Amino acid sequence: MDEERETKQPRPEPHPWSLQIAQVAGIPIRLHFTFFLGLIYFGFQGGRGFSWSNVALVLALFFCVALHELGHSLVAIRFGIPVLDITLYPIGGVASITKRPAPVQEFWIALAGPAVNVVIAAGLWLALGRPLTEPALVAVNPALLKLLGINVWLVLFNLIPAFPMDGGRVLRSILAMNMQPERATTIAAGIGQFIAICFGIWSFVPPGNVTLMFIAFFIFVGAGQEANAYRQAAMLQGILASEAMMTDVRTLKVGDTLKEAADVLLSTSQHDFPVMHGEQVQGVLTRNGLMRGLAGDGPGAYVAGVMDREYASVAPNDELSEALAQMNEDQSPVLVLDPTQDGKLLGLISGENVAEFFAIRRINAARNGMVV
Repeated sequence: MDEERETKQPRPEPHPWSLQIAQVAGIPIRLHFTFFLGLIYFGFQGGRGFSWSNVALVLALFFCVALHELGHSLVAIRFGIPVLDITLYPIGGVASITKRPAPVQEFWIALAGPAVNVVIAAGLWLALGRPLTEPALVAVNPALLKLLGINVWLVLFNLIPAFPMDGGRVLRSILAMNMQPERATTIAAGIGQFIAICFGIWSFVPPGNVTLMFIAFFIFVGAGQEANAYRQAAMLQGILASEAMMTDVRTLKVGDTLKEAADVLLSTSQHDFPVMHGEQVQGVLTRNGLMRGLAGDGPGAYVAGVMDREYASVAPNDELSEALAQMNEDQSPVLVLDPTQDGKLLGLISGENVAEFFAIRRINAARNGMVV
């Protein structure tokens, strides 16, 4: 951190409804609160009251899921791609990585998860130590046998070529080695949604299958979201922060009162204001921060007392995607500072002006017969 300007870099923010339970290789592992609801649900399955054996089996299953996500994560780290965290939900786990891997990297990252389940299944097979068809084995180790079957199922299910599942990511990575990533993503997403529709139709075949219907919905929506994310990433490629920033920026002084700041807010369409001491940025006063300050401290309080002293910033030649990542993480604007002139304020990037920037970009592209 630059102590003089107190800027802050992107950092992983845990989901507000998650609990960190471990950290492996620097990767926080978290449980979403819905995970505990899932445990209660499975605990009451079976019709004989609450079953602790069901809970134990689910916990063992999600330990395998956590290892599956660690497989993805450790391979990503091996390729130099940082992993923010792993969050476990009732329907599975999600490993959050900070940037999109190259096609070859994605191929190995996607395969790493199912490979972990193959290793677990092999280990359980060896632990059982006898042919799985032997009746006595089922009676002696039913839990291990179930866990073995679940891991085999996880391998087969995850390798279905339905984007955004692991098999779909493998498919997309192979396609991307031979065509533009955006087109590869569109094809993989289309295949994933077709498979999801097939699953959805199958789920209505008597006696019906609610779980399969839910899986179909998850795949269909997830494929669409991933395709949109890639299209947006393609739009951002090569765009610098300086191209989308506001340059006519209203600023405040540290000695201004909140009443003066409110007057500026009402006289302009700008919602967030850099707070200056001379030529140096000291913080950012957001609209929400101003409202809280007026309600709590009154209009006579000084801006310096309620401004955010830590703020996100980028250099003008940084990628716009970096600014948007910081803006989404912090839910606040990003300042564009000139590192060659002691952090001189050059502009500001907010959600409103970025939306306007892309709206104009789409219109210009449409007039020129291009697709953006």
